[in-house]
Order: sequence, then C-alpha cells, then structure tokens
Amino acid sequence: MLLALAPAAALGSIKRAETVMPAGESGFVNDAATGAGSPHLYDQVSLFESFRWKPALFGQPGMTERPRAGVKIVRDKYGVPAVTAGNDADAWWGVGYAAAQDRLTELELFRRQATGHLAEILGEGSLAGDITTRRDYHTGPQLDAQVAHLPAALRKRLAAYRDGINAWIQHVREDSSALPAEFTLLGVPLRDWKVRDSAAIGVLLVRTVPSDPGREIQNALALRGLGKRKFARLVPLHVKGSPLIVPPSRGRFPSQPGRTRKDERSAFTRSAKFQDGLSLPKLPEPVQDKRRTTLGTPGGSLAVAVRRGSGAVLYNGPQLGFAMPEQLWEFEVKRPGLHVRGVTAPGAPVAAAGFNRDVSWAITSGESDDDDLYAEKLAGGPESYRYKGKVRKMACRTESFSFKTGTTTRRLCRTRHGPVEERSGRFAYARRFASSGRELRTLVGLDRVDRAASVKQVGAAMSDMTWNENFTAADGGGHIGFWHGGLLQLKPLRWDERLPYPGTGEAEWRGFLPLRQRPHVIDPARGWLANWNNQPSAAWTNGDAAPRARLDGPLSRAVFLYRLVRKLSKHPSLAGVEDLVHHTGTTAPQRPLLEGRLKAALHGSSGKARTVLGTLVDWDGSFARQDSNRTVEPGVATWETFKAAAAKLALGRLGKGSDEVDGENAAYHFFDASNGVAFSLRTLSTGDYRKVAAITFGKLAKRFGTSNPAKWREPRHLFDWIAQGVGKPPDLPYLERGTWEQLVDIR
Repeated sequence: MLLALAPAAALGSIKRAETVMPAGESGFVNDAATGAGSPHLYDQVSLFESFRWKPALFGQPGMTERPRAGVKIVRDKYGVPAVTAGNDADAWWGVGYAAAQDRLTELELFRRQATGHLAEILGEGSLAGDITTRRDYHTGPQLDAQVAHLPAALRKRLAAYRDGINAWIQHVREDSSALPAEFTLLGVPLRDWKVRDSAAIGVLLVRTVPSDPGREIQNALALRGLGKRKFARLVPLHVKGSPLIVPPSRGRFPSQPGRTRKDERSAFTRSAKFQDGLSLPKLPEPVQDKRRTTLGTPGGSLAVAVRRGSGAVLYNGPQLGFAMPEQLWEFEVKRPGLHVRGVTAPGAPVAAAGFNRDVSWAITSGESDDDDLYAEKLAGGPESYRYKGKVRKMACRTESFSFKTGTTTRRLCRTRHGPVEERSGRFAYARRFASSGRELRTLVGLDRVDRAASVKQVGAAMSDMTWNENFTAADGGGHIGFWHGGLLQLKPLRWDERLPYPGTGEAEWRGFLPLRQRPHVIDPARGWLANWNNQPSAAWTNGDAAPRARLDGPLSRAVFLYRLVRKLSKHPSLAGVEDLVHHTGTTAPQRPLLEGRLKAALHGSSGKARTVLGTLVDWDGSFARQDSNRTVEPGVATWETFKAAAAKLALGRLGKGSDEVDGENAAYHFFDASNGVAFSLRTLSTGDYRKVAAITFGKLAKRFGTSNPAKWREPRHLFDWIAQGVGKPPDLPYLERGTWEQLVDIR
C-alpha cells in the first residue's frame, strides 16, 4: 500500500466539487456484537450534521491499491475509491471490486430483494416484498433477454463488473477476516455474482425509485365514500398554484396531448359509473420491517442549477431515507474517453448522478404516473378473463417462497396488461408498467450521460432513458437544462386516470409520449432551474396521485425552494448554495408559505387561539434550533399539533373516504405536509384557523402540563435509521437533506 502524494486538481470545466454521504462510504462490519468495522462507517456524520461537505474533485489523494495488473484504486481519506485503468473492462472490473470491498453485505441483500429471495435470510417480515418482486418483475430468462439486447460494450461492462465483485468474493473465501459479520450471523453462504443479479437490481431501480405504487384502489374507495364533488377536490387532476419546473413561457407539455378539460370531465363521469360495478379489494396494512433494505425506495429529491456568468453552480440531494449503509455508493472511474465521479446503487455499473470533465448532472424522482391498474372481469374461472369479447387465459405459475421458519407457495398470474395484484369478487386487478421489459435500456442512457460533453448531449441521451427521473444538468459553457425522462404512456382519452380502467379492451394505451413532447428546457431566461419532485410543466396532470405531495399546489415544498433559488440567482455561488441547503434542511417548508394567513388569523383573535397563533407567527419554521437542553423551540410542537388538528377538522367535514387520500409523510420528509394537511391549510377559513388554534392550545397544555407556550419544548426529532446489517449507527438529528449530496462549480 502506497500513499498517493499528488493533490487533487480541477480538470476540464469542474472548478470545485463537494459531496457528503451519511453515514459513510463503507458498510463493512466484522464484529456483530459491537458493530465495529471499517473506519468509513460513520466518518461523514459530523460533516452532515454541521452542513459541511468533503472535497470531491477528481484525483483526491489517498492510499493506493493495485488488485490486478492494469487496475489502480486510490481511496481518499473518506474511503471513496478512484479507479484508473487503460480500458473499459479493467475500469469496471475495478469498480466492481471496490464496491464489493465496501458493500458486500448490501450487494447480497440487494440481489435477494431484486430477485425475491430476501425472506430466506431475514424472515417472514420480508415475505410480502418477495412475493411482490416475483409477481411484478421478471424471471431469470427474461432478464437475460434484456441483457442480450444491450450494446456489446455494455454487456462486456456488466461481465467485467461481475468479475471484479467475484474477485473480492474469492479473496474473502481465502481470508476470513474480510468476511462481513452478517454472513456468519445470518448463515448466508458466499455466492458468486452474476450478470443477472445486476440486471435484476437495475430493473427494480427503474421501476421503483422514481415511482410510487399506484393508488387507484384507494382512490376508488375514497370516491365511494366522498362522492364525485368532494373526491375531485381532494384528488384533482390539476391543482391551481402548483409550482412548475419548466417555466410556462418556455412551453406547455401536456401529459396527455389531445385531451381537453371537457374530455376529462366526461371521462370522470364514465369512470365513476364504472366503479359502481366493481368489487373493490380491501388493501392489506403495510408490513413494518426495520430489517428491510432501502433498494427501490421511492424518494423525494432536490436539485438546483443556477447560471453563473459563463458557468453554473449545481446542487443535488437525492432523498432515499437514511440507512447504514446507504443505498447509494460513491466512486470515481477513469479510463481513456471516460472520467466520471458520482453515485450508483451497488450492483449497477454506471454513475446515476455526478460529474465528468465537462458536465455535472442531478437526478430527482420524476413521480409521474407511469403505470395503470386494469380491472379484469373474470370468466369461467379464477385464471380466465374477458378481453375484446373473448375469454383469455392468464399466464400463471406457482412459486415457492422460503423463510426462516417455513415455506409457502403463491399462484402468480399475469394478464395481457400485467401482473395480477389483487382479486375481489368477479374481478382481478392487473397493473401495466410503462417501462416493463425495457428497464435495462436506461443503462444505455446513463452511459451516454456519463460521457456527455455538453448539456445538449445530456438531453440527447434521454432518448434511451426508460427511467422516470428528472435530470438537471450544467456544463462549462454556462448552459443549464432539465428533462423529465422515461417512458410515459399515452392513456385512454375516454377514461379517468385516477381510477382503475376496464380490462375489456376499451381503455387501452395509445402508445408512448414522444421524446420531444416530454417536459424539457435549456437555458430559461430567469437563469435557474430547480425541482423538489414537483409538477414538471403546465398542462401536466397528477395521474392517480400516488405521490400525494403533487396535490399540495401552492403549499408544495417546492414553492419554498423556489423562493430561496430566486434569491440565490441574484448572486450565485457555492456559498449561496450551501446557505440554501441549510434553509431547506432546517425549515418546515409550509410555515413560511402561510405567514400571511397566520397573521390574518392572529389579527382579531383572543385567548387560547391568540396564544397559539402568536407562537406560530413568532416562529420562523426552524425545527433544528435548540437550547442547552437540546430541546427545540415551542413553535415545533405547536406547528405539528396545529397541522394535525387542521386536517382532522377539514377532512372530518368531508366525511368517510377522506382518510384514503390523506397519506403520511415519508420519514425523510417528517416536517412536510401530507396531502390532507396541505388541503386543510389551503381551504380552511380565517375563523377555522382560530378554531384549530384553540384546539391546539388544549392539546399542548395537556401534553406539557402547562399553559405557558414558552415551555412547549420537546427534544429534537431524530432520524429513524434503517439497519441493512449489524452496524450500530449513532443518533442523527433530523435534517431535511439528501441521502447523498453534491455541490459543483462548473465554468
């Protein structure tokens, strides 16, 4: 092992780059009792807590390893590997080798989750996920067929990456001190990696990270309870005041070209009538299993690009929850024709977000409705259904599932629309996915992005992107761009996209949205682009509103973000980006947006309501500022209690069914507003605000045992770590931040 003495330097257009990844780069634990292992398990936590970042320019100095001829790996002080080789195969062999060194347990967990075999080692709590995986995704031969359709260069890369992982696995077989503790604790055998494993991980990522599970059944149940008028208020196709990523002046990009508002109204009437004849299933309660993996976690992510003279600054914070180790893994790879640093999920040989010599790019979940649920009318038995006037047989198979205490079998069926998710009465419910069978094409698109020399070339790569991610990019010429990527279906015009479609053949897709009609923009006049999973463009609809945050409209967290970005755009700098991240990371986003309404309610209020409203008006929304006792300001408990009381009042007035559409915040958006809360805060009157404030006073006085709001202080909220192994992560105070973050100055 040699110490590399050469300092990091700016290369190409990248002048400064910083990143941070809590907990750290590695997940290697060799002592199950203490959780001890690599020095890079938690060495970035202090950076994260204090809003600092580590240097990430190319060529960071560190310790050098040469695992085989032609491959050099230099790990910086935080353990991030930089792989250098003379050709693509050696380069990605080195990346696979380094990934296995850091995340061998995670690789094993990920491939088991992606192939539906996680319960075998984690137990019955993971069984539901295994069933979903084998039901909804692809068999081994189907994965092989997708790989076979990739360009030869990418097939060779997958094989080289596989060989690099297996080289480290062989080393572990020969040196037991390198074996992660989880393998012994769980009795997991070391198995060689296969190209098929990487393919399965790629499919799961494309299907899940940018897209939430469909909500058509929940919507249908809500419609029955609420009626058409109230349902349309709670789950609208369009929300007035929604922040848009593409400025309207740069074009309207309707999600369903050719459909008018009149068409939408008649479609709603038709679909609502169709629901009357359906037998709707009762959806199972979600299984809480803290030993789950984070692979495929739908997330809410933040991206900002601001022009700066002849350059730009770019920030990206993918939000996928906090785990030990994280879902993302940071690396650098260099070979002739490619030099890129960024992140990927272990198992996927490509940089999903990062920068090369000329371009930096960010990704955030697109969260558009890229799947639809079909109500198949059964005919002549549980595995036959009617389609276009004929009885069709489902394609069914029986799968055996093992877990620690036993085995079970499930009959898994597919119709022409897709896998059958639920059954009720005379109906089976099958889901059709836009990217199905083409998921791995995204590897082609990401490889093109990794090698792009300009923003325009990033845009050109979208033609190969089947992944519904938002891409934001900046280049050294001072250009910035945005693209809403992925395969997006043209839905049937005569049926409402919020509800299940009839599977009889009368509600079929009309193809896919052409690339030029997907939301995109380069160099908007305002000089900036930003998104926080909000609406991509004007005329874009909410689909079945699986990501309920899309319904927040003027109370979307992105409205708060846009206020900060406008300020940043006047004097763009990385220091300004850091300040923006601090504000978004420590502020309950709806509180600043409701300043006017809270003040209006305070004016003329009295008694208990005045006490609560005054507390909220005096509070700036910070949930992180704390005293010497590590308790946060009274506004935090007051705001959370106020929000809950507002939702109870407003949704209670709507009646039965409103709970089906409210939803809950993800753990990494703890202080954001759920759909029900945002709806309530938007629609309640000034008098209602006072009524809610009086209710809030009673609840807080009882909880804290005092009527003095100065004493309504509580401990700071902590992250709920997801354990992906036997590591013992430290307490981490909650911050609204990314699983990994990058800040780049490019010019």
